[in-house]
Amino acid sequence: MLPMLTVTGVPGLIYLNGRFCGETGAAALPLAREGVQYLELRPFDPSARGAVLRLKVVDGKLVEGVSGDAFAVQWPGGWIALELRGKASGPEAPEAQPSLLASIHMPDGQYLLVNEGGIPSFGRDADEAVLLPLEGTSEASLKPLNEHGLCAAEGDCAEGRFAAVLRTQGTPEIVHCVAGMTAQADSLGTLRCVKSAGDTVGHATLSVWAPDAYGQYALHSREAAWQSGGPHWPQTPQETARAWLEALQFGAGDEAAGYLLRPEHGQRLVEMVGAFDAAVDLPEDGTEGVRLGVARLEGENLLAVRRLDFTLARQSSVQGNWKIESISEGVCD
Repeated sequence: MLPMLTVTGVPGLIYLNGRFCGETGAAALPLAREGVQYLELRPFDPSARGAVLRLKVVDGKLVEGVSGDAFAVQWPGGWIALELRGKASGPEAPEAQPSLLASIHMPDGQYLLVNEGGIPSFGRDADEAVLLPLEGTSEASLKPLNEHGLCAAEGDCAEGRFAAVLRTQGTPEIVHCVAGMTAQADSLGTLRCVKSAGDTVGHATLSVWAPDAYGQYALHSREAAWQSGGPHWPQTPQETARAWLEALQFGAGDEAAGYLLRPEHGQRLVEMVGAFDAAVDLPEDGTEGVRLGVARLEGENLLAVRRLDFTLARQSSVQGNWKIESISEGVCD
C-alpha cells in the first residue's frame, strides 16, 4: 500500500513533483514508497509565502523531517499529515498601546512594570527596560524584598500565574522567573511554583527556587503534587491505558504498576513500548478496542506515532476499576 499525504494550513494549490494535485485541505496524495519527492505550495493570496518541501520516504515512511514553516505527523498505517504554517503578509493589526501594570519606589528611583502586548517589561524607562519571558499578562503587582536592591513581581500569564525576582541596582535585571498553575515569591525572594502535567490523573510538580550562598538562584526542592489536591483515577479502559503511559512519563513507577493486572510484567511492557514523548489519540479507523499512539520526535518538525493495542480486565482497586492485561504493537491494514 502506498503512503498517503494530506496537506493542511495555508490555503493554496498543491503540486507534487510538478504535477497539480488539488487544494490545501482537500487533496490526499499517494507517495512513492521510496525516494525523494518535492511538494510545492502556491498560495491563493499573492502576498503569502509559497513553499517547496523536500520529502524523503523510506519503506513508506517519512524520514529526516521537514524544514521551514511546516510540521509533519507520521501516523500508523502510512498516513502522513503535513501542516503548512506560513502566514500571509497582509496588513498588520495595530499594535496595542503599552499599559502600566504596577510601579514601585526603590532607592534607585521609580520602577515600572508595563504590559507591552501581553509581555511584561520592567525598568525605570523604555530605554533600559527588560522583557520578562512571559506571554498573556494583563494583571501584576510589585513588592520590595528584604534584600536591598531586589523586588518581586507576581501576576497572571498564559500558564496561569508567574513570580519573578528583579534587581533594581544599576541596570534592571531579571534574577529568576517561574510560571505555572500557581506561583509566588516570599519576602526572602524564595519562589514557589506548581506546574500541572496536564494528564488524566492530575499530576503536578511543586518546585522551590532560592538563592544560594553567592546569590545565584538554584532549585532548592522538587516534589510530586496533585493538580486538584488529590488524584482523579481513570474510570474507563481507555483512560486507564492513557494513565499508565502518562505515569511512565511522569516517573511514577509505583502508580504505573498499579494499573497492571500482573505488575511483575511491568518492566517487559515498558521495554516493549520504548521511549516516547507523548501519548496521543489515534484517528478513527473503524476498529474496536482500546488503542493509543505513542509519539516521538524523529526529525526536524517530524513526529512519528506508533500504535499500541491494549487488553484490559475489570478489577477494582484504589486506582480505578480496570487493569491492563496485555499490550501489543498494533498492525494497520
